[in-house]
Amino acid sequence: MQIEKTTVLVWAPFVRTDYSLNNALSDEERHALRTPGSRLQYLTHVPIPTLLQPLRDIAIRSGVGPGAIKITLLSILAETAKRGEPCWVWPEKVWLMLYQQKQLSGPLLSALAFHLGDCPLPLHKTRCRQPALYACAVFGHGFFYQELRRLISTLITLGYSPSTKDKHISGALGMLMLENRDPRLEKFTEELLKQGQDYRSQGIARNVGKVSQGLAAMGILPRPLRMRGYMAWRDKSTEGIAPEWVAWCRRWRETSVLRPKTQESHYSFVLRVGLWLAQEHPHIREPGDWTFSTCASFIAALGKVKVDEWSLTSEKAHHHVSARAGLPLMSNSRAGFLSALRRFFVDYELWGWGKLKLNPYRHLATPNTPSFSRTVHPRVIDDPVWLKLIWASQNLRKEDMLTDNQYPFEMIQAMAVIWTHAGLRQNEVLRLTTGCIHGQVDDIVPDDGHPIPAGTLCYLNVPAGKTSKAFVKPIAGVVKKYVDLWLHIRPQGQAALFDERTGEKVNYLFQFRGKQVGKTFLNSTVIPVLCARSGVSRDDSQGRITSHRGRASAVTALASVPQGMTLHELMEWCGHSCPRSTLHYLRIRPTRLAASFVKADKISHMISMLIDHDSKAMTESGPALYYDLGELYCTNPFWSSCPHRMACIGCDFSLPKMSAKGQLLESKASIRRYLEEIPLTPDEKFIVEGDIEKLDFFIEKIEKSPNFGKDK
Repeated sequence: MQIEKTTVLVWAPFVRTDYSLNNALSDEERHALRTPGSRLQYLTHVPIPTLLQPLRDIAIRSGVGPGAIKITLLSILAETAKRGEPCWVWPEKVWLMLYQQKQLSGPLLSALAFHLGDCPLPLHKTRCRQPALYACAVFGHGFFYQELRRLISTLITLGYSPSTKDKHISGALGMLMLENRDPRLEKFTEELLKQGQDYRSQGIARNVGKVSQGLAAMGILPRPLRMRGYMAWRDKSTEGIAPEWVAWCRRWRETSVLRPKTQESHYSFVLRVGLWLAQEHPHIREPGDWTFSTCASFIAALGKVKVDEWSLTSEKAHHHVSARAGLPLMSNSRAGFLSALRRFFVDYELWGWGKLKLNPYRHLATPNTPSFSRTVHPRVIDDPVWLKLIWASQNLRKEDMLTDNQYPFEMIQAMAVIWTHAGLRQNEVLRLTTGCIHGQVDDIVPDDGHPIPAGTLCYLNVPAGKTSKAFVKPIAGVVKKYVDLWLHIRPQGQAALFDERTGEKVNYLFQFRGKQVGKTFLNSTVIPVLCARSGVSRDDSQGRITSHRGRASAVTALASVPQGMTLHELMEWCGHSCPRSTLHYLRIRPTRLAASFVKADKISHMISMLIDHDSKAMTESGPALYYDLGELYCTNPFWSSCPHRMACIGCDFSLPKMSAKGQLLESKASIRRYLEEIPLTPDEKFIVEGDIEKLDFFIEKIEKSPNFGKDK
């Protein structure tokens, strides 16, 4: 077996000083170039003439075909004879004139003009449609394909197919080399690639993003670029808002350390407050001008505002009309306005920008009314649907995939099982790392003494999220099985990515081709596949099935089973900092609520009863019965059906607990306590009113008792 030796090419830039480049033609050169025939002989002359040497060297390494080289060089020699000067002294317009002749090789002309004439590359000319050919001509065919092979081999280890080279990457790589004026991958920078994405189509921007994936895996870039050249947050329209208010809002946005999405949401709310100010209080232009009455006026207006009434849209721009346009704002939106405005005012004073005339927490507090309150409404997936989705996640098949996508089947199934079993937010699912799960090694012996065998469950390391630091939670052991299947085939050469929330470099569990799975993948791909596999609709009685509703369903299921988890346990399992947050995910099922009511309602009609099994206390009807009525016992064995039981304290059967007999009764060893259900009588109030005389008699009886008053 022979081992093929691969020669590694080292790129060296073209150096003009290596050649004898005279700025004027000699008489011999003029004579050799006077006719087409003489120029053809001059082109094939051996040894190569000095005038022709740099042109031949550039042409040989360009990768251009011999025929195209011959035609192009003959045209250059003809123009040299016509102008009476060598090509390296030509101005740029002469090269452009030759470049417009389509029978000549555009890549070769570009290389000659770049190296000899020091002219810029024609990157934006309509003829430059294949940048890979131009990069080969300028930097050398062999070196270009050597760098391309390096990049492609790295991308293949990330999960890309080998055909990527011919379809996508070569053109993007050639374009970047030309813009960088240096073909070495190690000389590529993040700024270069971002420039390569700007002002180009999404297809080219995606290809540049793929190049960045390979460069990041090779350690050349610290992180890959996004696959598209996304613009920053689209700036909101400020028409109709005081410029001073807009300036304060923008200053707050630039200073705030909130998460980008939250920051932009608050910025939008506060800008829209500026629309109201311009209409109702045009003299107020900054937070320091607000007073108590301004706050009251704003809250009153907020309670009446309609959807799209305070819209940040220019009259010239296309405006998307909401389906709820003209209807009152939802209570959560009203609360969002006040929350954003409070944060804006607090930061304004905290950062020393000015002094407020009000207390934001007091004068902009959210009113405790239904129109402002943030309601707790867990949108749990219907139980039959949720159980089918759980089954589908563990029984997915490759043929169940609805569309052909780039992601492996094992990754999709692992994500599906985690969604149905772990109760995580979508963001937490996507930010799990490769070492996030480990099995239960030892048996667990809980307080009830029933051991939990090893392997029954596994432990999941949840990354720092919205309301908590990183924590570990127990989940079903079946999850580890599917995660291990995905880890077995997951490409290992992928570069670690930055976690935007923690700032650390991590290897994401759901990372493929060097990039993290998209934020919409769970809702747009995984859940539709599960619905199709289980034969259920994408919508249930509560609306569209989403990833966040799955989290609520998992939490509700753990709380609804017999001897389920307590609220505090669920709070820890969800990673919440307070039980109130957990209530947003927890819904008591109607069947359980009804069963609990029936049980409680039955118990509410029961009374404690003492039965004395002592043989001395036996009566003709059996053991002695004593009904516990609080301050006394009733010795009537038929008290449950007595029509006067609402006035027991005035009855001859009553036995006060403070009496010696009552205290002796409680201490007897033969006493057993039971519960007896008491049926309701038709009119308790009438009975009480009819027994007033017995009540008075009982009071007199207590006062005459020798023990009365001794406890005082």
